[in-house]
Amino acid sequence: MPMDIQPVFISTLTEQRKNLLLVSDDESNFSRLSSMIIQSSHPIGILGDEYPLLLNLTALENVALGCMYHNQMSLEDCHDKIQSLIDRLKMTGSLDQRTQFMSRAHLLKIQLLRCIANESIFVFMPSASRSDCDILDRAVANLDIDVFLWVAILSNDLDAYTSLEYDVIDLHTLQ
Repeated sequence: MPMDIQPVFISTLTEQRKNLLLVSDDESNFSRLSSMIIQSSHPIGILGDEYPLLLNLTALENVALGCMYHNQMSLEDCHDKIQSLIDRLKMTGSLDQRTQFMSRAHLLKIQLLRCIANESIFVFMPSASRSDCDILDRAVANLDIDVFLWVAILSNDLDAYTSLEYDVIDLHTLQ
């Protein structure tokens, strides 16, 4: 794919400013989109097993790590920056825990907070399960800020996700 097409592809998605189901017949499109997101300058986080939380850090340290590195902020400043979001997600008591002891719902919320702490407005989830989508959809609704979920799914799984009522984008139409 030529380099000059890449920003248009990402821009087409970011201009929509809404939750999206990104549908494809081929999982390789999800990998290609992840690579394009990483290379872009758009405020897009990626939430998935390819970007795990570090087991030797607390939940707060995992959330703040990128913020500390990219913005030269202290752990305390990063914590203060997202404190209202932590409160809305009812995660205050979980931040001092190591992530290996957390439930799936808490892990997903920690990953979401990590994206938001790094100023991501869009959160891309390649091949997310339907139950993970439900957890994150409720979490984003509780935050009451502009954060949009992009869920990449295979075409044959679309029926399981339509009740989310996200707009559907066929990844083949954006190439």
